[in-house]
Amino acid sequence: MGHLRELLPKEPMAPISTEKIEIGDDWGYQLKWDGVRILAGIDHGQVSLYSRKLLDKTTLYPEVVAALSTLQHDRLLLDGEVVYFHPELGRPVFQKVLQRERSRSVRSGAPLFTYVLFDILVDGDKDMRKLPYLDRHHRLKEIVSTTPGILTADLFLEGESLWAWAEERGWEGIVMKRLSSPYREGKKHRDWYKKKIAITMQAEAVALIIREGRVASLVLADDENNYIGRASLGLNEQTKQRLLEYAGLHPSGAGWKTLHADLKKEQLAWLSKPLTATVTFLEWSQDGMMRHPKLLSIEGV
Repeated sequence: MGHLRELLPKEPMAPISTEKIEIGDDWGYQLKWDGVRILAGIDHGQVSLYSRKLLDKTTLYPEVVAALSTLQHDRLLLDGEVVYFHPELGRPVFQKVLQRERSRSVRSGAPLFTYVLFDILVDGDKDMRKLPYLDRHHRLKEIVSTTPGILTADLFLEGESLWAWAEERGWEGIVMKRLSSPYREGKKHRDWYKKKIAITMQAEAVALIIREGRVASLVLADDENNYIGRASLGLNEQTKQRLLEYAGLHPSGAGWKTLHADLKKEQLAWLSKPLTATVTFLEWSQDGMMRHPKLLSIEGV
C-alpha cells in the first residue's frame, strides 16, 4: 500500500438527508454528532488531520493529535467528527468548534475537544473500505476502546427509540447505516441516511437588508457577534413595516469592519439596538451558516 496521504478518499462518505427512518435487520443507527468532519491518519507515530475537503488541520486540533498519538498502531486511517461536548447541556455544541475553525489557531484556555470516530478505512496494510460497516465498526471499537479524548460512536439497532431520545434531548438527529455496506465516497450510495431535528435558538438581528425601500431580511449574529446568516421566511408585510420604522429610530454605523461575501452587495440598515429573534433551521453548514432559517418571533417590534 502507498503513503496514507495517497489513500485518502476524494471526499468522505456522507449520509443523504431523509424524512423517514429506515427499518430492517440490515440497518444500524447512530446519534448525529454536531461537529467538524475530520479524517485522521497515523503513520508510524506521525498523526495528520484532514478536513472534509482534505485541507490539513493537524495544527488546529493538538488535543486530538495527542490522543491519537497514544494508539499503539503503526498505520491507521480513521473517519469521525471533532466535537465539543457541553457538560451542562449533555450534547455537542457546534459553535465551540466553529470558533476554533474561524480563529485558525488555539488560544490559551480554549475548550478541549473530543474526536468521535465512526469508521476505519485503513488498518495496518489492510484496506478496510470493502468490508461491511458492522465489521469496520467492531474493529474500530477494538482499537480505541479506552483512549482518553477519543470515542467510538455507539451503534444501536432500534431507530425509532434512538430518534425519540435524540429529539427529547436536543441532539442534531440520527444517522442510519446499512450494516452490510462498504465505504463509498461522497453520496454515491444508498447506504447512509440522516434524519435531522430542527434547531431552535435565539440570535441577534444586527441589521436589516433593504431592497427598493422595503425590508427584505434580517442579518443575524450569534452571541459572539459572528454572522450566522440572513432570514426572511416568517416575515409578513406588517412586521417588515414595523422593522423599517424601528431602523429609522435606532440607526447605527457599520457593525462589522469586514462584511461576509453574502452581504457585500446588499444595502444594510444597521441597528444601534439589535433585536432578539427566535429562529429555527435545519442544520449548521461547515462554515457556520444556518441552513434554511425561519423566523419564529422578534422581540421589541
